[in-house]
Amino acid sequence: MKILHIIAFILVVVGGLNWGLTGLSMLIYNTMDWNIVHMVLSSSMQLEAVVYVLVGLSAIWLVVTHKGECKVCM
Repeated sequence: MKILHIIAFILVVVGGLNWGLTGLSMLIYNTMDWNIVHMVLSSSMQLEAVVYVLVGLSAIWLVVTHKGECKVCM
């Protein structure tokens, strides 16, 4: 379960940074898009969607299991 926790955490961080940059670019430049996932996976919309779904599932996983698995929270 520790590996799953680490993977979920990394995906949530990537997703958070991605959406933060996307929102920031929309606020500052009004049209620029700094969507990291799209930049890396622009050739496959389905793969890009899978990454977003995995980030969402990772967030749910962390919300449900974080308290029990995180040594800092204990």
